[in-house]
Amino acid sequence: MMLKIERVEVGPLRNLLIERASKSRHEVVGILLGVVKEGVGRIYAIYLVENLKKSPVAFEADPWQVVQSYKSSEKYGIEVIGIFHTHTSCPASPSPRDVEGMRAWPYIWLIACPEELRAWLPGAREPVEVSLT
Repeated sequence: MMLKIERVEVGPLRNLLIERASKSRHEVVGILLGVVKEGVGRIYAIYLVENLKKSPVAFEADPWQVVQSYKSSEKYGIEVIGIFHTHTSCPASPSPRDVEGMRAWPYIWLIACPEELRAWLPGAREPVEVSLT
């Protein structure tokens, strides 16, 4: 599945996500809730989930909490449009493990490190960075 998204709007959540990256020794994980319309992914909320690996270099989202994020999105009339996670050091680029995850979960991927936040989509061969506002 190839997403046709040209831009991701995160708005005031940007600073919160970068702050999460700078304060945690482990990767932080969240599910992005919002809408995708006319090539723009609009993020309205982030449903934080537990990283079962408790690792500084990998994450595994708690499956029960992921299901709860879908239920929350339905309740509020929005959709699960992606995943957020942090890297404990920069850059905020997909790791080889992230690239594998993108193949299995072809949604918007926001990656934050202590200094930046970037948006990625799975591409035909490698991830594609998209504009973030």
